[in-house]
Amino acid sequence: MLKCRLLALLLAGTAASLSGCATSSALLEAEESRTNTQTVLAFEETVFNKHRVREGFTRYVGSSFTQHDPQIEDGKEGTIKALSDLLTKVYPNSRVVVKRTVAQRNLVAVHLLWEQNPGESRGVAVVDIFRLDNGKIVEHWQVAQPVPEAAANDNTMF
Repeated sequence: MLKCRLLALLLAGTAASLSGCATSSALLEAEESRTNTQTVLAFEETVFNKHRVREGFTRYVGSSFTQHDPQIEDGKEGTIKALSDLLTKVYPNSRVVVKRTVAQRNLVAVHLLWEQNPGESRGVAVVDIFRLDNGKIVEHWQVAQPVPEAAANDNTMF
């Protein structure tokens, strides 16, 4: 009987320890997601609202950077050049308005309105997806769609 009680206590202690590990793991994942989201939002603010492209890439992007947007050259320097030209020559008054973020560890998605010519057009609905490594952005995907004048439903794009 004593052996059974000792075994039961040992098993209960092991289960409690494992439960604590699961909780710690979930907390670490949540913290990583939160920290990565903050990095991505700071990057979006610096690059697309302050138009300080090189500063944003220097502070928030890793030395290796993979660009999946087919309209932009791969790599850090190609992306910096493309965005610098776009934000100074084509859309110098543009800005982004973040509507929501979704994060899972090293992946952060940002759903935003890109106001290319504020007051002149309805803008573009964008989802940027970033992958981070050691707190730095290292990969980017994007899907974008102009906000239409009329829709087939009463829902907004945001």
